[in-house]
Amino acid sequence: MKSRVDDRLRRETIRFALRFTCNSCAHYAPESRTCAHGFPTEPHRDVDLSQKRELEFCKLFELE
Repeated sequence: MKSRVDDRLRRETIRFALRFTCNSCAHYAPESRTCAHGFPTEPHRDVDLSQKRELEFCKLFELE
């Protein structure tokens, strides 16, 4: 799912310590940098919101 990144999202991500990247997902294997479901991790890994205008959320994200 794609979502627009604006200042409000940036503030709320910090304020509420929101987690949404592969690095925080239970299905992510950091040693191989892969997803257990075979999805590409590049769009969802190590996201810097200050550099983004659009964010791609993974539909199977599950917080560790």
